[in-house]
Amino acid sequence: MCAVVHHGNHLLDENAARRIEEERKAICPEHSGTVLHVIPADIEVFDQEVLSFWMTKEASEGVVARAAVVPSGITALRHRIRWMFFSSEVPFRVFRNSQVAKGWLIDCWLQHQETQSAYAEVQLSSEPVLD
Repeated sequence: MCAVVHHGNHLLDENAARRIEEERKAICPEHSGTVLHVIPADIEVFDQEVLSFWMTKEASEGVVARAAVVPSGITALRHRIRWMFFSSEVPFRVFRNSQVAKGWLIDCWLQHQETQSAYAEVQLSSEPVLD
């Protein structure tokens, strides 16, 4: 799991989110798993378009699942309802509790691993056996 903890004295808009995503990929180019974003309560500006960007195909490359922990339960609830009906490239949820978010990301990763191993077993069983 890759955890990105955003600083409170920064602006978090779509351009900053794109820059941070590029830096995350540069630091961990081999990472193919889950991503947790923690947004502090004292963040100066949080543009909600950031959440939309994190759901795009561009931001989802090499990501199994993504979660964001936001400081306000009202914001988390509003975005949870909004994206229940929106299809994303990867599983994406907004939480207000980081432990719950981590648990959900671990579940997503385990489900992904099970799917990958089941696919590999099907591939192996469909190969012809040569004697």
